[in-house]
Amino acid sequence: MRSFICLLLFIPCFAFGQAPKNLKADIKLPKDPAYTAAPNGFPVFDTESQVLNAFNFARRQEEKQLKLPVNSLGTLSFPENYQQLPAAQRALLLTNQERTARAKVDYGAGKGPGLPLEALETHLNEVAQAHATDMATHDFFGHTSHNGRTTLQRINAQAVFSGKCYEFMSRAENIYMFCYYSSEKPALQMPVFITEQAIFSWLYQDATVAWGHRETLLIQDKDASGGTGFHNDRGSAGSEGFLGVGLSTKVDYSPCAKFPGYQRVGHVVVMNFVDPAANCSYTLP
Repeated sequence: MRSFICLLLFIPCFAFGQAPKNLKADIKLPKDPAYTAAPNGFPVFDTESQVLNAFNFARRQEEKQLKLPVNSLGTLSFPENYQQLPAAQRALLLTNQERTARAKVDYGAGKGPGLPLEALETHLNEVAQAHATDMATHDFFGHTSHNGRTTLQRINAQAVFSGKCYEFMSRAENIYMFCYYSSEKPALQMPVFITEQAIFSWLYQDATVAWGHRETLLIQDKDASGGTGFHNDRGSAGSEGFLGVGLSTKVDYSPCAKFPGYQRVGHVVVMNFVDPAANCSYTLP
């Protein structure tokens, strides 16, 4: 069988501090199966050890790029049951590890709080999943839904995030697309570590979109461009904000480029971010 893999990633929503600085250049992984299954330095993870090796390599490279103290970003580790967790829970855990790793690290404008996100939120998961399904069903890739709704319109359509129960931020959504190609009939199975691939790409290989995905993942009271972040006026002051995660897969997904002799499958990841209001009720799974 001859097959190969292609990676595409895109577009933060609402590009606009107390947040880590952006990198100066993309961090490419070593062309070594200890870090990635891809031959081109992009993150394609088949094993948990590849995920750990890749993120820890990238942390060391970030320290070098931004002249941070050696090992100031620490070493990523996972609980023993990490791979058995649902993809959304792993996305929250990994995102929070990357956020808190930067707590008290001085990027040149003082030390930021590095607060973790509070939790997944059931209705926000539904928003993210609906958009992932919409992109697969209607064969497109973008922040605007097939019927013209924006990210904020989709979020605010949920009653729990309407009116005073939603506090505006300059960031609301990241989306990611991974294209797989095979000379045989392709499998529809979602790659196990698809959310980890998305998070790595957004954090460490985001130069083509001016680091907008990275700013979304690491946003604190402001993002790295000065845009509005979390008000952190709900619950414990030690965490802030909700996350929603959606995944979808489609054979012959049109946004993936065509190559003669190969069949294509597109895998999509959506992550939504919300700043909840202090006195509203939400559903935390």
